Amino acid sequence: MSGYPPVYARDSIPALRRYPDGQSLPTPSAIDFTPGELLGSVSGELGLRAFVEAAGHELVVTSDKEGSDSVFNRELADADIVISQPFWPAYLTAERIANAPRLKLAIAAPRRLVCRSPHP
Repeated sequence: MSGYPPVYARDSIPALRRYPDGQSLPTPSAIDFTPGELLGSVSGELGLRAFVEAAGHELVVTSDKEGSDSVFNRELADADIVISQPFWPAYLTAERIANAPRLKLAIAAPRRLVCRSPHP
C-alpha cells in the first residue's frame, strides 16, 4: 500500500439501511455522476444540471460575479434560487436582492462537494 493516509475515517462508517425511526432511505436506481468526481466547482455544477433540467428548469453556473455587468448580476434578475460557495461567494447585498424580484431561496453551498457511490 502506498500513499497517505493509508485509511480514511469514512471507510469504517457502516452502510445505513433505514433511518433510526424505521423509515427507508432513498433508493436511487442510478447515479448521474462519476463517483469521486469533485462537484463543488464551476465545472462540476454541484452535480445539479441533470436533475434541474429534467425538472424543466434552467441552471446557470458562473464564476463571473463581480461588477454590475457580471453574468451573476444579469442572471439574478430572473433567478428563483441562488447557490453560492462560501469560499468564493457571490455576495447577495441588499441592492442585489432588491433587483431580484423572483428570488425565493439563497443557499451557501459547501466549499467542496464530492459524491461517492453508496457502499454495498
